[in-house]
Amino acid sequence: MIVLAGVIVIGALFIRENVIATRLLRADPDTLNSDLRLKRLAISRGAPIFHSRCASCHGDHGEGDPSRGFPNLTDKDWLYGEGQVSDIERVVDYGIRAPNPKSWNMVIMPALATPDPGGEKGLQPLSPDDIDDVTNYLMQVEHRPHDRAAAARGEVIYQTRGACYDCHGADAGGDSAIGAPNLADHIWLYGDGSRAAIFQSIARGRHGMCPAWIKILRPAQIREVAVYAHSLSDARAAGKVN
Repeated sequence: MIVLAGVIVIGALFIRENVIATRLLRADPDTLNSDLRLKRLAISRGAPIFHSRCASCHGDHGEGDPSRGFPNLTDKDWLYGEGQVSDIERVVDYGIRAPNPKSWNMVIMPALATPDPGGEKGLQPLSPDDIDDVTNYLMQVEHRPHDRAAAARGEVIYQTRGACYDCHGADAGGDSAIGAPNLADHIWLYGDGSRAAIFQSIARGRHGMCPAWIKILRPAQIREVAVYAHSLSDARAAGKVN
C-alpha cells in the first residue's frame, strides 16, 4: 500500500508538472500580466533555474558584471531585443555567439588598435590619438567633461573611417536588433564608462558570449527563467532589488 501511495503521489506530481508546462507554453509570453497567477508561478519556478544556471555570470540579483561584460538585467537597458519575455526567451534558447545556427551573432566589436582590425568594411587601425579623440566624442555624447577639439575630431572618425556608426548608429544610440550597445545612455556593458574603459573597448574590441540552453533546459524551463529575468527589471523599477 505504501508503494502504491508513492506511485500515486509521483503520478499526480507528474501530471501537475505537465499541466503547468502546457499552460505556460500555450500562453503568450509577452502578455502574462493578464494572468498574474501564472506569471507568479513562472517567476517562482524560474528563480531557482536562474540561480543555478545564470547567476554565475549575471549575479544573484541579475546585476551583471561589467568587469567581464555580463549585462545587468535589472536596468531595463536591453542589449538584444526590446526586453520582452519573448526576446529574453530567444537569447536563452539560442545564446549569443554560441555554437548554434540561430544564435545572435551579427556584430563583433573589432579591436581597432590592432594592426588588422578587419571586418566587412576592411577597417584600418586607429592610432592611440585617434582612439582618444573618439573617446572624447563619446564623452561629449553623454554630456560629460571632454576636450571639445578632440571630440570634434573624434566625431569625424566615428562617422567615417572608424565605422562606429555602422553598428552603434549615427547618434550613438545603438541597435538592439543586432546587439550593438547604446553609447549615449550612461549605461556601460564593459567597465565603468571611464575614459580608460572606453579607450580599452575601442582598442582591444569586445565580443561577449552567452551559451544556448535549448538542448539543456526543457521548453517550459526556458520560459520560466525568461519570465523571471524579465521580472528583475520590474522589481528594480519598483524599488525591490538591492
